Amino acid sequence: MKKLLFLLPFLFPLLLSAQGSVRTTYSSSYDRWDVNVGGSGTISTTYSDSYDNWQVSIGGISGTIRAVFMNDYSGWDISIGGQTYRLKSTYSSTYSSWELSGGDLKSSVKIRSVYSNTYDNWDVDGATTDINIRTTYSKSFDNWSISGNLEKENIGVKAAIGFIPVFVGAIYDKGLAK
Repeated sequence: MKKLLFLLPFLFPLLLSAQGSVRTTYSSSYDRWDVNVGGSGTISTTYSDSYDNWQVSIGGISGTIRAVFMNDYSGWDISIGGQTYRLKSTYSSTYSSWELSGGDLKSSVKIRSVYSNTYDNWDVDGATTDINIRTTYSKSFDNWSISGNLEKENIGVKAAIGFIPVFVGAIYDKGLAK
């Protein structure tokens, strides 16, 4: 028992670093989000009332997330940390399965909802580890928790993990993505 207590100060920081969150900055406003995905930062719309173009900053690294085609939310270019990634829906008729590729990734990263046609619980097959994204409160898309070791993921994966809750809350739930 004493050995376990001795290890607790070493294990506690590891447990904290394995958690993350995404939440709206202001209640009922979906144009600015606070993110903690292996580094704290924000994701916010570039232009008021436009959800095609976002500014992202994570751990002091800034970039953009832009829809590939205006008013088409099935494909996104993530430019951050000197790399460009493509986040695209796997199937044209649904937003429950995504694939991240490009940048410095050796293979694509799969992001998919755990249960079909529900958007409150996601699994990510990260480049180095598995991650889960889920709403903190049932059927509320403005507050999300993330579990998994985000420290090991590159900045493009972190940006995509932060953006999935933003997409669900600000675009999908608002009926913009059809």
